[in-house]
Order: sequence, then C-alpha cells, then structure tokens
Amino acid sequence: MDAARYAALFQSEAREHLGELDAALLALEQAPHGSDAPTLIATLFRGMHTIKGMAAAMGYTAVERLSHALESRCEPVRAGSERLTPEMLTLLFDGTDAMRVAIDAAALGRTETNATVDAMLARLRARRMSDLSAAETGTLSASPPAVRLTPTPTPIRGLAALGTPALGTPALGTPIVGVPAVASDSPAGPLDRRVDVRLVVDCPLKGVRAMLVHARLAALGTIRGTVPPLEKWQDDRFDGVFSIVLHTAATVDALTAAVRAAGEIAQVRVRDDDAPPPATTPPVRTVRLDARRLDSLLELVGELVITRDRLVRAIETAPSRDRATESAARDAARLIGVLQEEILQARLLPVSTVFDRFPRVVRDVARDVGKSVTLVTEGRDIEIDRSLLDAIGDPVLHLLRNALDHGIEDAETRRLAGKSPTGTLVLRALRDRAAILIQVQDDGRGIDQRRVLQKAKAMGLVAIDQGVLSDDQLLQVLAHPGLSTAAEVTALSGRGVGVDIVNTRVRALGGQLEVRSELGRGTTFTMRLPVSLAILRALIVDVGGMPFALPVANVLEALEYPAPVDGLQPPATVTVRDETLSLVVLHSRFADAAADTPIDGRAVPVEPHLVVVDAGGRRGALLVDRVSGQQDIIVKPMDLVRGAAPWFSGATVLGDGQPALIVDIASVL
Repeated sequence: MDAARYAALFQSEAREHLGELDAALLALEQAPHGSDAPTLIATLFRGMHTIKGMAAAMGYTAVERLSHALESRCEPVRAGSERLTPEMLTLLFDGTDAMRVAIDAAALGRTETNATVDAMLARLRARRMSDLSAAETGTLSASPPAVRLTPTPTPIRGLAALGTPALGTPALGTPIVGVPAVASDSPAGPLDRRVDVRLVVDCPLKGVRAMLVHARLAALGTIRGTVPPLEKWQDDRFDGVFSIVLHTAATVDALTAAVRAAGEIAQVRVRDDDAPPPATTPPVRTVRLDARRLDSLLELVGELVITRDRLVRAIETAPSRDRATESAARDAARLIGVLQEEILQARLLPVSTVFDRFPRVVRDVARDVGKSVTLVTEGRDIEIDRSLLDAIGDPVLHLLRNALDHGIEDAETRRLAGKSPTGTLVLRALRDRAAILIQVQDDGRGIDQRRVLQKAKAMGLVAIDQGVLSDDQLLQVLAHPGLSTAAEVTALSGRGVGVDIVNTRVRALGGQLEVRSELGRGTTFTMRLPVSLAILRALIVDVGGMPFALPVANVLEALEYPAPVDGLQPPATVTVRDETLSLVVLHSRFADAAADTPIDGRAVPVEPHLVVVDAGGRRGALLVDRVSGQQDIIVKPMDLVRGAAPWFSGATVLGDGQPALIVDIASVL
C-alpha cells in the first residue's frame, strides 16, 4: 500500500474531526456541567478515537500516541469519576493544537514524534495518577488497549481504531450478517472461503481499511484472490465493497471476528467460494476531488458558453436558415446551459466551511486581550462558490481581530456603560439578490468619528474645515494605509493596515466593503460579494463604440433617454420615477478607454439609454450610447497599472469575440 497516496486525504479528514473537537470544547467551556455536556464529551471521545484509528491505519505513530493519550484523559470525565475543570479544558485545547501540528507533520512524511508532541505527552502524564488511565501511567504503546465504549442511540461515525471493533455501524439494505448455527462448527479440514465485506459509507481511507482486513485474514489462511483486484483498492473510485477468497481451516465465527476487528465494517458475510453472491444495495458514493479540477472544468464550460453564443449568433445571421441545424444548435445550447448549472452547483459549499474555524480563534484572541466575548454565527447554510470561500477567510479574520481589539470594550468599561460584561460578536451571511453579504458586527464602543477625523486632517486626507464624515468617507479614511487611532501598536493591531487589507481583498473579488457605526452601540462591516467569481450575468452596453459589461446584480432598470446628450457636465442629476439620481455620463468618464471608432471598424448607432444601478444602497443612473442585451460572461482577472482609475473589476470576451471591460459600479457612482 502506498501511504503517500492517502496522506492528503488523511489530513483533510483529520482536520474535519479537529474542527468538531474545537466546537465541542468551546461549547463545554461555556457550560461545562450543562445538560449537553455528556453529549459533547462523547463527541470529544469519538473524534479522538476516530483520529487514532485513522493514524494507526496509516502508521502515523505520533498522531496515534497523542490522540490515545487525549482519549484516555477524557475517559474519567466520560465515566463520571472526574469533573471537568477549566484546567482540564485548557489541557484539552492545547492537546488539539499539538494534534494539529502532528497531523500536518505526518501528512508531510514526518511520522516520528516531535518536541510539541513530546511536551504534550509529558503534560498528560504529569496529571494525578489516580485520575489517569493505565495507558497514561505507563508507557503508551503503539497498539493501544481496547477502551470501554458506551453505545449511543444514534449511529456513531468512525469509532473503530486498529484492533477495536466498531460500534453503532449503520444497517445497509440487508441486516448485519447472520450466520447459520452450523457455520460455527470447525470444518473437517481447510476449505476455500469467500468473505464478502462492505465498509461503512462514510469510512475514511477505504483502501487502507480494506488492506487491514486483508492482513487480518491473511493471518488465518492463504489468500487465493480478491474482487476487485488489490490495485483497484487504491483507486479514488473504490467504494469499500470487496471480497476475499482464502484457503483456511478457521471457523466462520473466527473469520467474521477478524474482519470486524479491522473496524469501520458495515457488513460481512462468510460463505463457500462456489455459493452465489448475496444481493446488495448499492451504497451512496461520494468522491473527493482536487479543487483544481473543478476550477478547470468551470473554465472550460465558460469557454463553451462563449462558443455557444457565437454559434447561435452565426446561425441567426446566416443568409440561409436550415431547420435541422437550428434544432441541433438549440439542443447544444440547452445542454451547455445545464452543464454550466451543474458545475456551478458542484462548486457551491456552505459558508459554515469557513465560519467553523473562527470560534476557536475568537476564544483564543479574547483570552489574550482579557475580554469576555460570545461569537454568534448566522446564515451558516448559505452556499457560495468555493473560490470565494478560499478568499474570504483572511478578510473575515482581520475584521474579527479588529473588533476584538478596537471594538469590544473590557468588562469593567462595559459595566460602566450599562452593558453586559460579555461582548457579542456576530458573524453573519446573507443573500441580497445575486450577491452574498458577509457581516462582522460587534456591540462595542463604535468608531469615534472625532478622533478619526482629527487623524485624517493631520494626514491631509480630508479638508481642514470638514466637520463630519459620511459612511463612505469614513471607510475611505479607515482603509488608508497607515491610519490608526490606536494608542499603541499591539500584536493584533495598531499599524493601520487591517481595514486596508480587507478593502483591497474585497475589491479584488469584484465586491465592495461597507461600514456602519454608531458611537457607543457598535460597528458593522459588510463585505458585498458576487455569488461566483467565474461566470457572471451582465448587461452589455456600448460607450464610444466599445462594449462594456455591467453586472446584472447591480442593474435595476434600463430606459431610453430622449433628452440631448451634448453639453452634459458633472455634476448632473436626472429624475427617474420621482427619484432624483446622480447622472454619470460614461462617455465622458471613459474618455481614455472609449474610442469614437469601434475596434472592428463598424459604425455603431447611438441610442442613448439610462441604466439605473444600485451599489450597496447607493443609486445612480449611467448614461450609455446603446444597450445591446444580456449574456453570461466569463470573468477574467485584470491587474490595473499603477495610477489607473479603479473603474473596472475585470475583463471578458463576448460571444462575437470582442473583448469587454467589466465596470465596477461602486467606483463609477
């Protein structure tokens, strides 16, 4: 077995379990003796036990020893012989940190114990002898002894460690094997036996687990063959259903026990080799994919969308029309649309994938700064493109750290202000039309505009006589590199780069950052982001003979503009449905980008239209030369040269092959 093939999968699975451990520890820290405490402690025990079994299967000794020591440390609490104390919780938090280090090291091929693991094991051994299990008082062995497990009413995922039977495995289709009474009798001599095995559906590292079964049966006889072949067990598509034929004198009960001892077994059946195979229900299959393959698929389907539009346009403008060709083109266009939607759906993940990493961060930072804070997460089930999930982690982290250091006051200050001594920090995901909103809200002191304005004047960012900052101006000032109102520089903040980093990242994603603050009541930062970074629905307009793309998510309506265009100079306004809007003449704004002669040399008729747009609650009207229609576009990132106006968030290629710039609506208003 090539363990390196499974290293990344082991790391991914183990990190998921570590996230569950952190969540359970945080909940226990809030209510160590609450009604949910037994369930949370059982969750801790199961997570550590599962990691131990996975590490044993992979041969990662350091992870196995550490997880076993932590598991043993939890056993007295789970058995009720010891109370959960703050000191023990601190020990368990530190233990999960050490386990995280050991898991990452093991995935890189460093399977031996390191200083972090050794120090953690020493701390666990240093506990009072009466409170520790036998595994912690002596030397931790590579093959840990069986531990007493209490079954729960619901199926338990992944309880099996190496050498320990799995409990609570789910029933799949047919009952867990029932062996005839005569099958327990010892055979007269060696026989060819066929052992059919099905692993539990969510078993991690199925190929590794199957190899453990193979090794245990090989100790009881001679392996004649396997179905599928051994090399197929290392395939990513291996579903954990296999058969092993061996020549053995062992009883059916002995063979069954050997298979179950490997763990993660849902079903096992021993029969004579010439018996017909049992009817089985195909299990639900899931596949772990390299994210780069999804990125490549999305890029390819994006090119297909462009080709589809070009094909449809060519057929519509052809001098002669052929019904068969038109029908085939319509079918192809429909199938490409379905393919595009399926790939986009496959890339969607709930924001909880990112949100779940922050409760532990908030807890640690709050302890470092000496504040009591409760983190509330909302909208965890909202799904967004995985490329966005990868990108929003750092901006959210900066905003959370900023709120903990600058926003939320210490307990005494909050009491004097008539607030609860424990601050509340809300991390929220919302949908707003075709956009996703990620908000970080605190109930702290709010932003002192007086201090910010004073600092901005000293740095020359605003006029000396300016008396108040709007929310947009406040954000521009806060996002200026080097501006900070902190009295001193700390490890968390004070250098005036946090908001600048967030604003830059959000703009690079085609979104915008907003801030709302009330002195003494708190601050809310909102990141407004597109649902997907790759494919966008856009309104195509002409300005100066060149096409530009306006994101449909920001477009409210498009109207003909009958008034004369010549002579319009900023600032100008226009009234639409009794609402006065600022008017932006894109031909004047894009004077350097637009040309009176289009790039293909054809004359484009001027049919002035107003496009009413909205960006983060700010409305305006854009005057364009012509509206061409809507289409899906593939967003191509574009790096602006230094000093260029930030009016464009990217570029694309239209169905007719022309390049077009994507307008950043918030920048042009």
